[in-house]
Amino acid sequence: MNVRKNEQGNIALAAVAVVVGLVVGFAVASVSKSDTNNNKTASSTPAGGTSQKASDLRADLVTLGVDHMTLTQSAVAQTLDGSKGAEAAAAALYANGNDIGAKVGSVYGADAEKTFDSVWKLHLDQFVAYAGAASKGDEAGKKAALDTIDSQYTKPLSAFLAKANPNLPEKTLNTVLSDHVQMTAAMIDDHVAGKYADEQAALKQANEHMATIMSTLAGGIAKQKNL
Repeated sequence: MNVRKNEQGNIALAAVAVVVGLVVGFAVASVSKSDTNNNKTASSTPAGGTSQKASDLRADLVTLGVDHMTLTQSAVAQTLDGSKGAEAAAAALYANGNDIGAKVGSVYGADAEKTFDSVWKLHLDQFVAYAGAASKGDEAGKKAALDTIDSQYTKPLSAFLAKANPNLPEKTLNTVLSDHVQMTAAMIDDHVAGKYADEQAALKQANEHMATIMSTLAGGIAKQKNL
């Protein structure tokens, strides 16, 4: 379960793969934009060769993704600790998910947003179940939650995004989303075990990983939509 120790190599390789995909995606989008819009002024393109729309999309998605991890950690920790703020933390986490879904919907339409929202909410709900099982030492319950996430979130979301955008390879998406799930589970386990320093280290790693995922998603969209 400890991704930091047992899967560091896989995570590093996945991160390299998605970063390369991002760079290539943005580069192709930039070249295409230059060829088709020669009359566009230089002031509309920020440093790095990407359009303002592409840069804004990346910034928005990365912010929402990192917020997702931070809010997940907060909501789970407050719930497990019996904090009075747990309900508000959970509401903020679900609101963040809706914001991410709205970004997807703004690109691919209302049906896509609805599909995204359903699988995204499922993985949040199952992490609640995972945390509850972890707090009781229920290994079977933890495994059941992770199996449900894999079959009803990781695989369907990877297939959905790959179908919506051919610049997002399904195999790569499945790998990075699986790593995201394992990192979140490790973070929860650390909190339950009272390893709070490890929990914060896991959160930092998960934030960096989520930023890479969202950057890749933004790069694929920029390439597809010629932003």
